[in-house]
Parts: sequence; C-alpha cells; structure tokens
Amino acid sequence: MNLSGAKRPLFTEMMRQRRKGKRLIATFGTALLLLVMQVGLMTGCGSSRKTETAATSEDTVTIYYLAKDEKSLNPVPYQPAKQGNEARVEELLQKLSTNDSVEYKAPITGFTLLGYTIDNGVLTLDFPAKYKKLGTARETLTRAAIVCTLGQVTGISGVRFTVDGKDLLDADGKAVGVMTSDSFVLNIGKDIGSYEKVRLHLYFANEEGNKLIGVYRTVVYNSNISMDKMVVEELLKGPNGQSIYPAINPETRIISVTSKDGVCYVNFDKAFLTEPYAVRPEVAIYSLVDSLTELPGISKVQISIDGDTTASFLEQIPLQTVFERDLSFVDNPS
Repeated sequence: MNLSGAKRPLFTEMMRQRRKGKRLIATFGTALLLLVMQVGLMTGCGSSRKTETAATSEDTVTIYYLAKDEKSLNPVPYQPAKQGNEARVEELLQKLSTNDSVEYKAPITGFTLLGYTIDNGVLTLDFPAKYKKLGTARETLTRAAIVCTLGQVTGISGVRFTVDGKDLLDADGKAVGVMTSDSFVLNIGKDIGSYEKVRLHLYFANEEGNKLIGVYRTVVYNSNISMDKMVVEELLKGPNGQSIYPAINPETRIISVTSKDGVCYVNFDKAFLTEPYAVRPEVAIYSLVDSLTELPGISKVQISIDGDTTASFLEQIPLQTVFERDLSFVDNPS
C-alpha cells in the first residue's frame, strides 16, 4: 500500500469491528495525575524497556489495553496476521478499538476516529472534539496505550494527534506534536505508585557545540522514580526539538543517582567518558550539572565512573571536582 499521506475515511458503525482504531497521546492535564497501579498489569512502554509479558517472537507485539477500572494498562501479547507496515497499522488500530475481553477495555472507546495519515514515518490520527472531553487520567492512559502499541510497527517513527484537523494542545496551549513511547515515563514496580506531571528545565547543546540552550520538557512520571534520576534519563534521551543538540553520549548507562545534603551523586559507566558529538567538554558536563541543579535542594553534582572519581572527562576535566551550578555556558540564560 502507498504510505503517501492521503487521509483514510472513517469506518461506519456497522463495520466497527473492522474500523481503524485510534491511538491517544497522553496529554498533560493541569492537575496531578493520581493513577493507582495494579501490580503486574501496569507497565512502562518505553521502546528500550521490556515486560514479563512482552513477546519473545520478533513478529509478536504487545497491545496495551486499559484495565477495567481505567487506572492502569494491561499489556497483552499479540501475533499480527497481516504483513506490511500500513496493513499492520490497520490491524492494530482495529484491535485497539475492539473490546473482546472481560478483563480489560479497548483504549478507543467512547469516541471515533475521523481518519489517519502516514507521512515520512509519522502516523497522524485525527479525532473529533469529543476526544477532548475525556478525563485527564483516562486520556493520559489512553494515549500511552495507543502510542506504545503503534510505535512497535516498523516504519512508524512517531505518532501525532489532531482534533478536527488541528494539532492537539497541551495544558500550556502548545501543540503536543509528534510523540513516541519514550514520551511516557511509566515504570512497572511492585509498589503502588501515583502518576504526576512535572515540567523539567533541561540544557542541551547549540549547533556549534560551544553553548547550552535551556528548554522545558513536560513528562508524566511514576512517583516511585526520583526526580534527579529522571532528569539524567531525559538528558540521555536527547532533545525533541530543532536547533538543539545532545551533549552526552546516549550509550551511557546510569549505574545510580542519589542526592544527599544538596549534592547529587551520579554514577555512570565508562561510556560517559567518550563524546560522539562535536561539543566542548564543559558544555557536556554542564548540560548535566545545570539541569540537575534546576531541581529544588540540589546545588552541586559529583560524577563518578563505575564508582570511581579519579578519571577525567575527555582527559580535560577531572571528575574529582564537585561541580556547582554555572550558567556562563548558557546562551541567553533566563
């Protein structure tokens, strides 16, 4: 089939079982999201994360449904019958709109899909105004379920949501834009946790690699995750927008992140010491330091490699230094 971006019409109600379902991107409501996890059912859907129910076959995907109480996600392994990227999108959309179990709910219920397009790997789903009437918690989980399910299709690099043909807006009135499974910081845990919305102030490199540019990123996260670790994870994911660039090697593995008495202790593996980007060493270091010291209670950062602080970053900056906040590398700091 041609992935040209031509808009597909909505299936009729009589053909609902074969209708293209829609995936909902989790909008960030103005209130804190308190979603009780059902142990063993709620799962993170980041592309780098695995679940116990995730498929072992290369051709098996995980479909994310809503639990009956609409407070958690229910991951279900599924073997697609169709081949081809667009045909698989059609099939998964149908599954996401079909409620065939008493144990969970299809995410696409209570509203309809007006149509969708696929253009340069971005899947755009268009919904009616009724979509915006979903409650904050339900809407967040619904979008997470849809994005995490469809993001597994080869060739789909991101999902964009529109309402009556216009970009879906977040709580600040800005377009949500293209989202991936990494847009949802949802982790599985044995403890019952709540979900909250937070706005992070992160620093990435400019195009020349000699300055930092501050950007804001809103994420929904499980309160079991520490804020300092989440900042480090978001930096390693890299920037989402244009004209800003990553500063830290994305292959870096986080060993631990802890904070005490105003100092954040970040322990990386040796990949941190290598720099694949054309950025000044100070820019890379203070991308981390200035981002972490945006958090309340953190004024300094200590970096170690496999628990050792005797190494030097790019053989220029000793990591024995306890780094303090320094905005001199920031371009037009606010």
